[in-house]
Amino acid sequence: MSETVQYTLRVTSTDTAWADSVEFALFSLLGIRDVAIDEAATTVTVTADPALLSSEELVSTITAIADDYCVEMLPVLTGQDDSHQHDASSKAGSTALTPCSPSHQAPPSLSLSPSHPTPLTLSLPSSQPPAAVSSPNHLSNPTSLSPIKNNSLNADVISPRLGLKSGIPISEKALLDVGGMTCAACVNTIESNVSKAPGILSIKVSLLAQRAEIEFNPSIIQRADIPNLIEDMGFDAALIQQESKGSITLQIYGMTCASCSGTITQQVSLMPGIKSVSINLLANNGVFTFDKSICGVRDIVEKIEDLGFDALVADGGTNSQLESLNRTREIQEWRAAFWRAFVFAFPVSVVSMVLPKSISSIRILPGVHVGVWAMFLLTCPVQFGVARRFYVSAYKAVSHGSYTMDVLITLGTSIAFAFSTFTMVRSLMLSSEEPPEVFFETCASLIAFVTFGRYLENLAKGKTSTALSKLMSLAPSHAVLLTVDNSTGLVSGERKIATELIQPGDLIKIVPGERIAADGVVVFGSSHVDESLVTGESRAVSKKLDDAVIAGTINTTGMMHMRATRVGTDTTLSQILKLVSDAQTSKAPIQDLADQVASIFVPGVIALGCATFAFWTMVFMCTDFVPAGYTGDRFFLAVKMGISVIVVACPCALGLATPTAVMVGTGVGAGLGILIKGGGPLSVANRVTKVVFDKTGTLTMGKMGVTKHVFKAPKRNEDNRDSGSKESLGLAQFLGIVGTVEEASEHSIGRAVLKYCKDSLKSNSFGFALHSFESVPGSGVYALVGTPFARYDVCIGNARFLESRGVKVSSVEITAVKKQEETGLTVVLVGVDGVFSGTFALSDVLKPESKATVAALRQLGLDVCMVTGDQELTALAIAEQCGITEVHAGVSPAGKKMLVEQMQADGEVVAMIGDGVNDSASIAQSDVGIAVFGGTDVAIEAASIVLMREDMMQIVTALDLCRTIYARIRLNFVWATGYNLLMVPLAMGFGVPWGVMLPPMLAGMAMSLSSVNVVVSSLLLRTYRKPSSVIAVSGTDDELETGNSEGSGARRLLESLNFDDEVSKASNGAGGWFSVGSLLQRLKAFASGREYSQIGENAV
Repeated sequence: MSETVQYTLRVTSTDTAWADSVEFALFSLLGIRDVAIDEAATTVTVTADPALLSSEELVSTITAIADDYCVEMLPVLTGQDDSHQHDASSKAGSTALTPCSPSHQAPPSLSLSPSHPTPLTLSLPSSQPPAAVSSPNHLSNPTSLSPIKNNSLNADVISPRLGLKSGIPISEKALLDVGGMTCAACVNTIESNVSKAPGILSIKVSLLAQRAEIEFNPSIIQRADIPNLIEDMGFDAALIQQESKGSITLQIYGMTCASCSGTITQQVSLMPGIKSVSINLLANNGVFTFDKSICGVRDIVEKIEDLGFDALVADGGTNSQLESLNRTREIQEWRAAFWRAFVFAFPVSVVSMVLPKSISSIRILPGVHVGVWAMFLLTCPVQFGVARRFYVSAYKAVSHGSYTMDVLITLGTSIAFAFSTFTMVRSLMLSSEEPPEVFFETCASLIAFVTFGRYLENLAKGKTSTALSKLMSLAPSHAVLLTVDNSTGLVSGERKIATELIQPGDLIKIVPGERIAADGVVVFGSSHVDESLVTGESRAVSKKLDDAVIAGTINTTGMMHMRATRVGTDTTLSQILKLVSDAQTSKAPIQDLADQVASIFVPGVIALGCATFAFWTMVFMCTDFVPAGYTGDRFFLAVKMGISVIVVACPCALGLATPTAVMVGTGVGAGLGILIKGGGPLSVANRVTKVVFDKTGTLTMGKMGVTKHVFKAPKRNEDNRDSGSKESLGLAQFLGIVGTVEEASEHSIGRAVLKYCKDSLKSNSFGFALHSFESVPGSGVYALVGTPFARYDVCIGNARFLESRGVKVSSVEITAVKKQEETGLTVVLVGVDGVFSGTFALSDVLKPESKATVAALRQLGLDVCMVTGDQELTALAIAEQCGITEVHAGVSPAGKKMLVEQMQADGEVVAMIGDGVNDSASIAQSDVGIAVFGGTDVAIEAASIVLMREDMMQIVTALDLCRTIYARIRLNFVWATGYNLLMVPLAMGFGVPWGVMLPPMLAGMAMSLSSVNVVVSSLLLRTYRKPSSVIAVSGTDDELETGNSEGSGARRLLESLNFDDEVSKASNGAGGWFSVGSLLQRLKAFASGREYSQIGENAV
C-alpha cells in the first residue's frame, strides 16, 4: 500500500458555503484519498498521496477559489503501512506571511512515536503559531512544507477540538447604516478614527450606500458598542440585523414575565436541531441558532405559537436599507431645512437688495437702523437653527482631527455673521447716524443655497442606487404553502405564509402574475417566467416539469407547483444582491487619490481664504486701488473675498466622482445581467489587452454527446485475483463499469458518456459499486469499481494518462484516435485492469455567438486566444470555427494558471473567461476573471465579473461597460478638478483687475451645484447603449433605458430623476411661486424638443 500524508489546514472565508467549495475543489486534484471538513472548527483534514500532491498545490487550490480565502497550514503528518516505513525526517518550515497572519517564527520540528501510526492533529506552542498562506505566490520555501514521515515523529495525541492555537485572530463583521455623510472627507473621518479604536480590525465605508462594514474582535469590543464610535463623530449609526447561517431573530409577542421567556427557552431547546436559544424579555425578541438540515424557521415559529405566543421574523433591515439607498429621510430633512432657511433668507435679501435705502436706513434709536436690525433678527433663526447641524458636524469633525465640507460652510457663515454683528454693535455704541456695513444676507442666503444643493444632491444620489433598490424589492412578502397528504401523496390544503418561513423541501403554489418566493424546481404545471430583473433576459422563459426557477422572477401565464431548494439568504437573488451590494460599496483604486486630496483640501482652502483676506487688506490699505464698479468700503470687500474662497471650494465633487459612477455603472450592469464585483475590476478591465477563453462550456455548448464507441473485450488479468475470479467482460459489463465511474464525474465529457451508457443499457443503475475515485483535471479519471465477486481498476482519459497508469495503447489505436480527432471529435480511452478496452468519440457544438464574440473583441482592439485541456487536433478544429488563431491545447489547470502568469510577465493585462473548477485557478490569477452563465460556484467565487445570461456577447458588453464607467469616472474627476481650479482663483480675486468678482452668495450657489453636476454626470450612465456589434448579433438593444437619440437619453435621465414630484411638493409648500419647477419643466421641454412657449403661461 502506498504512503499517504495528512495535511491539516484552517480555512477562513466570508463565503458561507466555503465547505462545499473547498470539498468540490479538492476532490478534483490527483492524489486525494480523503477530505474531512469540520465547519465549526473551520478545519480541513486532507489525506493524500505525497507523490502526486504537494502541499503548495493544496494551498494554491484553496486560495484560488476566491480572494478572501485564507489558509493556515498546520503541521503535516503521514500514515503508512509498517512494511513501507522509511527513516526520514522533515521540518514544518515557515512560509511567507500574509495579512491574515502576523509575522511569526516557524513552528519547531515535531515527531510522532511509532505507537501512533494513524494521522493525528497536533497542538502547537502558543508562542509559535503556524504560518498562514493566502496565495501560492507567497510561498518563500515550498519545500519546507514537505510531509513529515510517520516513524520520525514523537508527539502527544490530542483532541482535534483542544489545544489548537490559531495564527488568525478571531473576528466578526458588523454592518451598519450610517447617516449624515456628505463627502469623501466624512468617509475618511469615520475610517481613520474608527480604525484606531481597540478591537477594530478593518473598516469599509460607502458614501452612497450610507453603509459601513466593520470587522472587529468580539473579545475586545462588543458589537453593540460599535455604533457609538461613529455617533461620537457626529454621524448617525445603527446596526443592520444580519441573518447568519443557521441563526434567526424573532419578535415574540405575549411575554409578560420571566416565566414566559423560560417556557419558550425550555420548550424550543428540546426541539431536534436547536443549538441555542436566547430570549430578551425587555426587547420582546429571541435569537435562535439551529441546524438547517434538521429544522427550519417555520418549525420554530410554529412551536412558539403552540405555546400561546405570537412570533414574527424580525425585520432584517431591508426597509431601512431601502430608505437609506433611496435617501428618503435625507430628502425630507434637506427639503424641510431649505424651506425653513428660505422663509427667512428671502426677506433678508429683499431688505438688503430690493428695499429702498431710505426705508432700510430709518433710525428708531441712535445707532439702531430698521433694515440692519431686521436682517439680524431674521438671520438668527437661520444661523443658529437651520445651520445648527453644520455646527455640530463641524465641531465633531475638528475634534477628531478631520476637516469636512461642513467646516468650510460653518467657518464662512460664522465669519460673515460675526463681522456683521460686530459692526452693528459698534454702530449702536457710537450712535452712528449712517447704517453700518453688514452682510447678513450672505449668511442667510448661503445657508439656503447650501441646503437647497444638498436637497438636489440627495435627490440625485437616491437615483444612483435604483438597480440595487429594485433587486431588494423583488422578493415577495408572502407565498402559498401547499400541504400534502402523506398517505395519498395528493395536495390536501394550502395556506399563506411569510416568505421568511419557507423551508427547503416545501411545496409552493405559484399563480399567474405572482413573484416566485424561493429558488426551486417545477414539480407540476408549466408556464413562462419573466426573469428580466434578475438575469437581464428580456424575453419570458418557458418553464416545465423539472425546470429550475429563481426567486424574485414573475410567473406570467400558467399555474405551477414548485419544490423549494434554496430559501432566505441562500437564493440566487440574495447572492446577486450581495454581489451587487458589495460591488457598490467597494472603492476603485482611483478613489484613493480623491481621498488623499480630500484629507488636505479643507485646511488648504482655509489657508487660501486667510491669505486672500490678508493680501487684499494690504493692497487696499497701501494703495488707492478700487475695483471697477465697487462703491462700498474696501475692507469689507476683502472680508467678502476671503469668505468666497472658503465657501466656493468643493471637496464633495471630488469625493463623489468615483462612487457615484461605480454605483450607477454596476447597477446598469446588473440590469443587463452582468455582475461586476466592485470598482477594482472596473479599473483593470479598462486596461485589458488580451482575452483568454476556456473551450468546453465557454466557447462550446459544453453538452457533448457520444457519436461512436469502440469496445475491445479485455483479457482476464491474472494478476488481480484478490477480490475473486472475474469473467471476461462483455459489452454490457463494459458500459456498466464506465457508467459507474462517470456517475462520480462532474465534467461535461463524463456526463455525456454516462448518458450514453444509460441510454445503451436502458437503465439508470449499473449493478457495480464505486470503491474509490480520483479525478485528474485535463487528463482523466481513475477509479476502483467492484461487485461482491470481482474488482476492476478503471482508467478513463487520454492516451498519455492511460499509459501513466500502466495501460498500453498500441500505435494502431493511437492512429485511429488521431484520425477521429482531426474531424473535431473528442476521444476518450478506457483501460480496465491495465488493459486497453475501448474508446468513446464525442462531439461538442460551438455556441452560436462564439464567432461573433471573438470578432467583436477584436474590434475593441483585444487579442484573443484559447486554452484547453483537450487534444490539439480537437482544439484546432474548434478554434478554426470561431476564428481564433492562438491555441494552447492539452493544458492542465495548473498549466492554465502558469500560462496566464507568463502572459502577464510579457506585459499583457489578461481577462480569463471560463466556467468550471478547472478554470478557477487561472481565473483567480488573471487580471480580470469572467465566469460565464452556468459556471460552477468555485469559478463564480474566483471571478471578478459574473454573467447571468447565456449569451457570449455579454462578454463584449461587460468589457465595453467597464470602459464606459471608467471613462465617466475620469470625466467626473476632470469636472471636479476643473471647477475648483477655476472657481477658487476667481474667488481669490484673479478677475478683480477686469472688474470680475465672485460674491459669497454666488460662491455658495456654485458650490452647491457642483456636487449635483457630478451626480447627474454619473446618472447619464443609465443611458448606456451596448456596442453596435452586440446589437447587430442580438437584434435588440436590451439597455436599461430604451431610446434612440441623445435627446431621448437626456429626457430619460430627467424623467428618471423624478424631480417633478419633489418640486411639486416644494412648490405647494411655498404657495406655488417658486421657479425651480418651471425651470425643470423647461429642461424637459428642451430634451424632448418642444418649443419654450409650450411650457405654459404660468412658467416664471
